[in-house]
Amino acid sequence: MNTLTKVAALAALLSATTAFAQDYPSNASSETGKSVDYAKLDKNGDGNISKEEAKADPSLSAKFDALDTDKSGSLSTTELSAKMKDK
Repeated sequence: MNTLTKVAALAALLSATTAFAQDYPSNASSETGKSVDYAKLDKNGDGNISKEEAKADPSLSAKFDALDTDKSGSLSTTELSAKMKDK
């Protein structure tokens, strides 16, 4: 394998890993004043917060159904960002 092919393969690999990075809203204080880390709530790393995962944060869990605007059963980064804008 020539050098150019190796460099191209490495570049493709590195760029692919950034495509899977999650873009969670920045950490924010919940109503209890506790900082919420959405990345830590996403235990399975799928980029969404399920109803089960949301139970780790009582204030998020309490508002889960209202925040789940597309009624998918999970909160997307878009839905979480909308929560941040409402504050």
